[in-house]
Amino acid sequence: MKVVILSDNKPGHYKQSLGIVEKLPECRIEWLEVQFRRKWRDNLLRVFMCIFGGVPLPILFLHALLRWSLTPAAYNALARLQAADVILSTGSSVAAVNLLLGRLLHAKTVTCRHPSPLGTRHFDLAILPMLSWPSAARKDNVCKTIGVPNPISPANLDALKKQVRKDMKLSDSARIGILLGGNDRHETVTEAHAKRLIDICRAIAEEMNVQILVTTSRRTSPAVTAYLATALKQADWCPLFITPDSPSELADPYQAILALSDLLIVTADSFSMVCEAASSGRRVIILTLERSLTTIENGGKPSRARQPKRYQVYRYMAERAIVKQCGLDNLAPQLTAAFTSDAIISSLQDTKIAARAIRCLVANS
Repeated sequence: MKVVILSDNKPGHYKQSLGIVEKLPECRIEWLEVQFRRKWRDNLLRVFMCIFGGVPLPILFLHALLRWSLTPAAYNALARLQAADVILSTGSSVAAVNLLLGRLLHAKTVTCRHPSPLGTRHFDLAILPMLSWPSAARKDNVCKTIGVPNPISPANLDALKKQVRKDMKLSDSARIGILLGGNDRHETVTEAHAKRLIDICRAIAEEMNVQILVTTSRRTSPAVTAYLATALKQADWCPLFITPDSPSELADPYQAILALSDLLIVTADSFSMVCEAASSGRRVIILTLERSLTTIENGGKPSRARQPKRYQVYRYMAERAIVKQCGLDNLAPQLTAAFTSDAIISSLQDTKIAARAIRCLVANS
């Protein structure tokens, strides 16, 4: 089985496709980066395929659409392809190209997530997280997952843990990994939040003799990152603080934190980061930092905005003992309970489910 992966060069999308093909070791893989001449050509192609995606079109016209939309290098790379069994893509901007290439190569088309405005009805298979289940136009081409596929698995992390712990000369202490995100219209990670979080973790570290590992994301504000850098610089209970742009001897610091940690705290703003943590085989606490204290938009009054859809998924995960969810006020007792619990850890199996669905698609074609 040959799988052609169309990439828009966005790490979050890349990870979803990568996670799936890693669960398909029998397949041959070819990665192609899709680049458009102009953003408006990308948008127009999406609209065109939204309208005519189900209409048979001449081969020469399909080539003309791709040549008009893509850069010469991207089009030439696609035109050189001779055969494929599956075209796999994640993200809206590559979805229309997926459909066009599928017709040219007579290959099965597979999309992760719900591409806008194209939707999923013209694809042979749509791998949809719970967030997107209601938006599916068809039911017979949908593979339902709870979260999003990713390359994180307990087995890979356990193997990495031994090597990283040896390289960093770490003790046998238990460890808490903190995955700190950023701001959106529903949540915000402020310097005050960061200070409270570090105070709680410092107390837990001293009380229970655990180490704290911290990483930020590209969406974390500079003020929060600067505070953490200062607060954790001399903390002997924090052997690793890393930002996305920090130089590191570790090949993948983010994955190293997942591997080393016995428990993960991940902020609720990043759905993909929560899904990766929930796939790790570690205990997971989703930390909610709602934009509810004071906002200019609300004239200083607490916000009552509707919670984002991802919270429905978090509740679903919590009901099935995959994660715990709390705010800063309840974090300390949740940490204590997590370290003293002997309950079996459940983890997401979304990537395996997605890979199995692609195998079935090809086998039944």
